[in-house]
Parts: sequence; C-alpha cells; structure tokens
Amino acid sequence: MNLVELKSVGSILDLSKGIVYPQLNDSDSIYEYDMGSPISLVEDEISAEWYKELSQEDYNLVKPFL
Repeated sequence: MNLVELKSVGSILDLSKGIVYPQLNDSDSIYEYDMGSPISLVEDEISAEWYKELSQEDYNLVKPFL
C-alpha cells in the first residue's frame, strides 16, 4: 500500500489502488484508518460534498482516479 493522508477530508488514500479509507478519530497517524470501509474513487460513488471539501493539494492527489 502507498498511503497518503487527505487532511482536508479526514481520509487516507491508497495511491496504488485509488481507494479511500476514513481516518479514525482525528488520528495523527496515517496508519490509523478504517480498513473495513474502503471506497473506490474509480468504482464507487462519492458525494459532491466530499469533493468540495478537498483542498487543492488533496484534489491533485485524487485527480488521477477521476
């Protein structure tokens, strides 16, 4: 896994698969996330609100999967 934190939306992105996981309880560690709730940026529907909350930096990380 190639993990990066999307701070603006409280999520962790696996850059190798385009999978987003919710970060647990405002954790300071990118390794504390909910593995049981994966969301694919390619195959799943993501709310427009989530995309609106992305910072420009985080959007640039997500963009290749859109």
